[in-house]
Amino acid sequence: MQLDRAGAGALVTILGIVLDNIHTAESEGYRSNWNVEHVLDLDTRFHHVWPELTDSLMGFGGGDPRVDDRREMELHIEDAELLLAGMAFTEMASTDLPFFEMVQWTSEFVASELRQLWSDDVWRERAGVKDNRRW
Repeated sequence: MQLDRAGAGALVTILGIVLDNIHTAESEGYRSNWNVEHVLDLDTRFHHVWPELTDSLMGFGGGDPRVDDRREMELHIEDAELLLAGMAFTEMASTDLPFFEMVQWTSEFVASELRQLWSDDVWRERAGVKDNRRW
């Protein structure tokens, strides 16, 4: 898939939130449900394609908006599922924050972009949905 730096930065930020949740769970003595190896692998792949992304930069700012900074990155459906779950977690964790509507809008936009990469039939099969309802 083709992603620009801002899009990659947003997804890396989601992975950072997931990693924070993993560390919090471990420090509080319970096990997180996230697949740590998958989160770290995906984060590493993002940073391999965009080595300039850092926690402080988060992919935003500093770039010339007139320059096409899209890069190709291989994204598997399991990666998309992880990112969608991370966005849902972020949404739930942000409900009491003043910028919740922005988080919600961003999640819906990114989810629609990720879902377009595979057919509805593939998503239904992954979700175990047998009927022909729309997402």
